[in-house]
Order: sequence, then structure tokens, then C-alpha cells
Amino acid sequence: MTLLKREQIPVVGLDFMNHDHAAAAEQINQLDQLIRQTQKGDKASQQQIEPLLKEIYAHSKHHFAHEEAEMIRVSFPAYECHKGEHERVLEELTQILLQWQKNQNSELLNDFLKTTLCHWLVNHISTMDNVTAMFVGRYDHSVA
Repeated sequence: MTLLKREQIPVVGLDFMNHDHAAAAEQINQLDQLIRQTQKGDKASQQQIEPLLKEIYAHSKHHFAHEEAEMIRVSFPAYECHKGEHERVLEELTQILLQWQKNQNSELLNDFLKTTLCHWLVNHISTMDNVTAMFVGRYDHSVA
């Protein structure tokens, strides 16, 4: 069972964003699988969760920095708002990692994944990222 299917991830007007969003969805699906295996008592899966949470954070930070660089390059009017949302989500990811490191509560992590992160990702892409991609794409077509 796949938590986030490819067709659930909105497509925006910039390839680098679509590629990064697909990678984020894959990481979320990997985390979902590890959580399910952990809840069945699989200790090896449980030990893989922390490195994956760190990978999700690193991927998100890199992706957000790329988006923000493009927004700055084209003087995107809603830059501060979009950047603020990125900062908020990075803080949430930091907190969920710290909580996992403290108590390895798979129920808490599962709840965050399914009720917060998945919904946020799809909503953020369909709103903020979509508008950003349209603006950057109209500015020029040289975006990688």
C-alpha cells in the first residue's frame, strides 16, 4: 500500500520542483513503510527511521533553498510568506526528529506523517509552489 501516489502530487510549471516533490513523496512512502514494519515489531525498520527522518529534513532544506533562490532571482512578491512556510515546516521536521530520538513513539510519528506532513505537502504544492512556479516560469525559461 502506497501512502502518497504519484497522481496525488500536483504538477507545477518547473521541472526541478516536480522532481524534488516526487522524491519527497517517495521518502514519505518509505517512512510510512518503516513505521508499519516497526509497529509489527521489526527492530531493523525501527532503526532505519532516524536516518530517513534526517534525509527528509536535508532534502527539504535543499529543495526549499533552491526554490528561495529562484524567488529571489525573479523578485517574487510573496517571497517572505513562502520562505516563512518553509521555515515553519523545517522546524516541525526538527521537532518530530527530536521526539523520535527521545521516545521512538511510532504512533506519534505515524500521526504526524498522515495527518500533517502528507496534507501539508499536497496543499503547499498546489498553492504556494504552483503560484511560485508560474511566476518564475513567466520570468524566463532558463530555470533548471
